Amino acid sequence: MARVISTHPRFHDVVTLPIRGRPEGLRVVVTDDGVLISLVRWFSLGRNERRSLAWQTKAARAVGLLYDYLRAVPAPDGAAGQREHLSRFVGHLMAGTVRHDGSDPTGLGWRRMPWGQVKEVLRYINEFSDYCTDEADVPRLNPEVAATFAERVAAFRALDARNSHSLLKHLGNARAAYEKATKSRLVTAPDAPMVRREASVAFPPEHFRDLLLEGFRVPGSSPEDPPWVRHNLRDVLIALLQRHGGCRASEPLHIYTRDIVRDPTNPHAAHVRLYHPELGRYTTLNPVTGRIEHVTRAEYLMIAYNRIPRNRMTTKERAGWKNLMLDAGPRHGNYAIVRWFPTVAGEWFWEFLQMYVRNVLGALPPERLKGHPYLFVNLDGENLGAPYRLGAYHQNLEAAVRRIGLTYGKDYGTTSHGLRHRYAQDLKAAGVPNSVIKVCLHHKSLAAQETYTAPDNHTVHAELNRGWQRLHDSGGAPRTLLSVAAVATTLTP
Repeated sequence: MARVISTHPRFHDVVTLPIRGRPEGLRVVVTDDGVLISLVRWFSLGRNERRSLAWQTKAARAVGLLYDYLRAVPAPDGAAGQREHLSRFVGHLMAGTVRHDGSDPTGLGWRRMPWGQVKEVLRYINEFSDYCTDEADVPRLNPEVAATFAERVAAFRALDARNSHSLLKHLGNARAAYEKATKSRLVTAPDAPMVRREASVAFPPEHFRDLLLEGFRVPGSSPEDPPWVRHNLRDVLIALLQRHGGCRASEPLHIYTRDIVRDPTNPHAAHVRLYHPELGRYTTLNPVTGRIEHVTRAEYLMIAYNRIPRNRMTTKERAGWKNLMLDAGPRHGNYAIVRWFPTVAGEWFWEFLQMYVRNVLGALPPERLKGHPYLFVNLDGENLGAPYRLGAYHQNLEAAVRRIGLTYGKDYGTTSHGLRHRYAQDLKAAGVPNSVIKVCLHHKSLAAQETYTAPDNHTVHAELNRGWQRLHDSGGAPRTLLSVAAVATTLTP
C-alpha cells in the first residue's frame, strides 16, 4: 500500500491532553475556535473511555479531515445538501484534491487515499455524527437506508464469519444483528479489492546463528573476551524469545527479573511467563504487615515505583501489548507461557540468561536498577539501567542484520516480526496441528494466524509442480504437451 501523504491538517491540530484516570491521555482536535468539545464528549462516553490512544488518534484524524474540508469547501444549507457534500468529501478522499495540472481549488493539497482507509475514515465520521445527532436532535448526516441485495449478502457473510470465530456467539441478540445487516448508509465508500492473505516473509533460518554470534557482537571486542563482553546478551535473549519462543518484540520488555525460573520439567531450561502488564499477579512482601500479598502489576508498579504499566505510557518507554490469549486466568496470575521450539532453545536461553544477570546486570551500579522491576535495561549512556526501549531494540537489530550482510526490511523477513514469523512457519513445516500453533502464538482464533502460516508464492509454486508430477505419474496428465519451440514454430509465418 502506498504511503498516504494526504492527512496533514490545515485548519486544526490533534494533541494529547493529560487526563486523570486515563494514563494514555485524551486526544483532542484544536481549531482556531478552541477545542472541539463535541469530540471530547464523545470520547468521554462510557463505551469509549477505555479506548486506546491509537483508536482516539484515528477517530480524531477522521473528524479533523472532515473539519478541514468544511472549512475549505463550505457545505450548502439543508440536510440533503449536507449529505451531497459528504459524498463529495468521500470522493475527494478517494481521488485527492490535486488535479492533473497541479492545481487545487480547495487548497487542501490532498493526494489519493487508499480505499480501505477511506472506508475507515467514513466509519469514524458516521459514529461521531450519529452521536451528535442523538445529543443535539438534528437530522443524521449519513442516515441508514435499506441495503441492496448485494450489500445484504456481503453483510450476512461478514456477520456469519464473525460469529463463527466469536467465543460469545451464543450471547446477544441475533435478530438485532441480522436486522442491522439489512441496512446500509446513504453515503458509502467502495470496498477495497480482496487480496489473498499471503504469509509475511520470515527470517532466513540459515542466518540466525550468524545474527547471534556475529550480528550482536560488541564492536571492538576480541575472541579472548568472555561471552558477556563479546556479545550483547540482552538483545541475544530477546531475539531468542522471538525466534524460538514466538514473542512479539514488545512482549519481552514487560518481563520482570522474577518472571523467569527453571523449567520444572527440565532443570537446564528456562520457564518464561508473559504476565499481563496491568492485570498480571505479582507476589510481594508487605513491609507494614510482614505478610505475603498478591497484587496486580499495575498496583505494584504504582506502590513500589510510582510508575504505570508500559502499555499505558505515551513516552518512548511505551511497550505495546497485543492482548494475547493467556494460558492462566485471574486465579493463577493472568499470564501466557513461552513455548520453545525446538525445546532445546529453552536451555540456550537459560545459559545466556545466567550470564546476563550475573555479569551484565550484576556489574551495573545497584542504584541504577532501583527505579523499576524490568529484566531488560539500557546498558550505556545517561539512561543506564533504565527500562530498555523498543525503538532501541529495533535499531540494534537493524545494525546486527546489516553487520552479517543482510538487507534489513519487512519484505526480507529481517525485522523483529520476521523472527516471530519464522517460529510460526517452522511449527507449520514440522506438521504441528493448527490448534497447537494457535496456543503457541497465543492467538484467540485460528483465523488470526493465517498470515503466519499461509503459503508464500514459493510454496504455492512448489506444490503446483508436485501436484502436476503426481497427476503425470498416475497417467492422468495429457500425453503430449507443446514445447515453447513448437509453439514458436507454429506461430512463425
